[in-house]
Amino acid sequence: MTNNSAEWKDEALTVNNYKKLISLLDSITPDLISFQEIDFHSKRSNWIDLHDSLATHYYPWSVKAINWDNNYVPFPYWPPSVHFGRILSGQSIMSKWELADPKREVLKKVESNPFYYNAFYLDRLLVSAKVEHPIRDFLLMNVHAEAFDKLTRNQQLASIYQSFKTEGKAQPVIIAGDFNATPESKEPGLQLFLSDSTIGCVAFHSDQPNYFTFSSGNPEERIDFIFYTKKDFVEWDGHVATEFGEISDHLPVIARLKFKN
Repeated sequence: MTNNSAEWKDEALTVNNYKKLISLLDSITPDLISFQEIDFHSKRSNWIDLHDSLATHYYPWSVKAINWDNNYVPFPYWPPSVHFGRILSGQSIMSKWELADPKREVLKKVESNPFYYNAFYLDRLLVSAKVEHPIRDFLLMNVHAEAFDKLTRNQQLASIYQSFKTEGKAQPVIIAGDFNATPESKEPGLQLFLSDSTIGCVAFHSDQPNYFTFSSGNPEERIDFIFYTKKDFVEWDGHVATEFGEISDHLPVIARLKFKN
């Protein structure tokens, strides 16, 4: 929760959050994880490579996709002593099963942003990999959509929806991540997923507070989702994991899916 506030992120905070995460993962033991905004080597997380640390601990297969690589990021803007500084960050997929054919797609940028803003701004990505599951292979997509510009976000999500539908004709597909849009907003990009009867949405009860994901300190809205092709999967269980607290500014969505047939 300190990520967007003008305060120093001391090492004890990072280490304690990491230890809590490890403890929770030990108890949940997820087969797959889709991360957004995970630091690979950044001042704001005290130079801990969160991807490599977690992958080494749990997952023999992972995909790392960089979307923010700046020697110096002057945010939060004041005072300079709390600037992010060096950032190497991105999205990742971690898996207990072999991952193949990884892809990194840079999503449409905000055209109205001035060039000097974009010079320090992260890329929004759609990352994917084929999961070689012992029962049946499937595609896992990881999305982090635009947060601040509604027009660009909806253009991104419309493009992602088309990719999801195209891939779903040939294979089972799961997409997970931060869509940065709420069901209540009725934004067309998210509505493409929510209104499609062939697409399932894990733990979809957006009007109930225990299904809100943002912000973790006081959740007031749902912007994080897991969608899947209904012809291939059925939802066995799904929930928002409130026990993760303020390790992140988002609460994770957890799904248990079963193959059909």
